[in-house]
Amino acid sequence: MSKIVESWNNRIKITPNDLIFTRDKKFIKDIKVSHRTDLADKYLGHFVSCCDEEEHINILKDEQIRIIDKNQSVILYCDGKKVGAVIRDAAPKNVLNHFGVKIKSTIDVHYAIRRGKSHESVGDMVGYGTRPNFLDGRPGSYAYKKKASDPDAQRIFDDDGNTLANWLYDYGKKYLPFTTLSYDEFKKKVKLGDDEVIGAVFCAEDYQAKGHKDKDRSEFAVGYVYDERTVKEGYFFYPEYGIAIELASNSIWCWMTKAVHGTAKLDLNEGGTRYTAAITLTEKMAKAIEKDRNILK
Repeated sequence: MSKIVESWNNRIKITPNDLIFTRDKKFIKDIKVSHRTDLADKYLGHFVSCCDEEEHINILKDEQIRIIDKNQSVILYCDGKKVGAVIRDAAPKNVLNHFGVKIKSTIDVHYAIRRGKSHESVGDMVGYGTRPNFLDGRPGSYAYKKKASDPDAQRIFDDDGNTLANWLYDYGKKYLPFTTLSYDEFKKKVKLGDDEVIGAVFCAEDYQAKGHKDKDRSEFAVGYVYDERTVKEGYFFYPEYGIAIELASNSIWCWMTKAVHGTAKLDLNEGGTRYTAAITLTEKMAKAIEKDRNILK
């Protein structure tokens, strides 16, 4: 038996009941926000930090940005529409550790994605799931660095990505249902079954990105945070709605993909590592699926 399979068998076991969200809804606060095109323009294409640094905007000194601290669970409303959210203590500790291992293993076995200048970033990001093939534009899969020679080990790699994507999707669908409406509409259009997850899960390690917009077909992305040791100053900035969310381990958060957003510079001086995972359906992936099924947009 390979070390990978042995490691898998010794992992923390979880049950379906462990995946049930138990946080009392009264702890989730509704916050009204405004659509701020001026702040979106200000932050687009810029790195952000929590101190005064050259080529970085100090997010904590911007009095027009409202900070959601790491103890707050909120849903953001703009003109009566939900535009984002963050939920703390999203899963029991064993589930946190279980999916933390899956995020790490997904990062370990896939190639890092190199994004364009408009998505300039620091840290590593990988993809698992469906992507368009370069040659024919049909749906394909994100490549592994090296396929495992042991079929059981390869099954584990695949299972890590599949269960992680399913968990993020199911969590969004149950507790933040507005986040999955665009996914469900697309699945209906291309005649995918209810149990089929579309799009891809993107996993990242110590990821810090400039303010940018994504060309995604899904209206929302849903993400999860897993920290090892102490990570400081890890803010998700969302200037289009005048918000910065202080991320913390075991948080689920969501955002509108076409709104300006990014992640601030991390303070890793205490030896911490931040891992994140997020699901979304990119425009290229959506077009590849439509092409494969002979469906026009």
